[in-house]
Amino acid sequence: MSGLRSAPGALRLPLGPRAPAPAAKAATAVAVVLVAAAIALALLLPVAVGLRAGIAVALVACAAAAHHVLSRRMQPPHGWLVIDGHVIRRIEPGKETKLATLREPFGVTVLARYDRSAFVLALTSPAATRFVPVRVDRETDLEEARLLVERATTAPESDLPVDEAVSLSAPDANRLLAALSARVPASLERVYLFDAEGNPVVLDRTELRVGSRRIDLDAPLEWRPFVFQESGGHVTSLCQATWVRQGEAEVVLVSSMTADTRNTKFAPDARLMQATVGDPPPRDQRRAIDRLFMLPLRRALDGAPRVSRMPSSPSQPTTEGRA
Repeated sequence: MSGLRSAPGALRLPLGPRAPAPAAKAATAVAVVLVAAAIALALLLPVAVGLRAGIAVALVACAAAAHHVLSRRMQPPHGWLVIDGHVIRRIEPGKETKLATLREPFGVTVLARYDRSAFVLALTSPAATRFVPVRVDRETDLEEARLLVERATTAPESDLPVDEAVSLSAPDANRLLAALSARVPASLERVYLFDAEGNPVVLDRTELRVGSRRIDLDAPLEWRPFVFQESGGHVTSLCQATWVRQGEAEVVLVSSMTADTRNTKFAPDARLMQATVGDPPPRDQRRAIDRLFMLPLRRALDGAPRVSRMPSSPSQPTTEGRA
């Protein structure tokens, strides 16, 4: 693997769960043999009792040491995630994938199951979107992954790409986020998407750009989540929407809804999922996006200042309240 002979200071994180090595599986058998030998020598060796006892104790100590060392032996990881120079790469046997380039614009979005039992890092750029699954192996993992947990937004479980073979552990994913935060801090505040017509939808720290429309997240704005039904032929689908208006700029981000919504009311960010029922928005205002990123965009809007008056768009519900 070329990525393992990288520039000094490169970050290298193992991918996939580590299985015990064959030696680890034999650790108990080796220890049992040594203990049995200690007992046999203590009983049968024709030397002084004190010497026999000393030999037996030494063999038992060797058994304990051998078990401790051998039981901790692990097989090599499936692959590596490497930040080498200015490139983030995933290196697997016979395969190498560039995930992002630090010198070019990219964003990192943390997506999670509602109960935070698994995560996904979405690396978005104008060129591609790459996903890095993150697994939680132990209860204490999340205590070592505070940055990962703090930045996570809930996504439909059925949409999250989960492949344990190329997954990071939660603590290692936290190390990756910390490294990116130190080297490219703006990346944690960016999302690069395209709508269904190929127009860019970009969240870049203090602004949201949807096609030619620009929303300043440092200035007061109006926004509201709602759901609506869309009928097409003999099929009626339920859609989610996020309406945004600032001055003359008005847009509605829409995506389909998944049936996999059980237990999401217990998610840490369940408030952002709450929505009233509204009418289908005008088609010229709609921008269809990947539903994985609807909540991260709402999170950014929720942090912006709000105008004091209520929205008056005819496509929005008039019931007072915010998501």
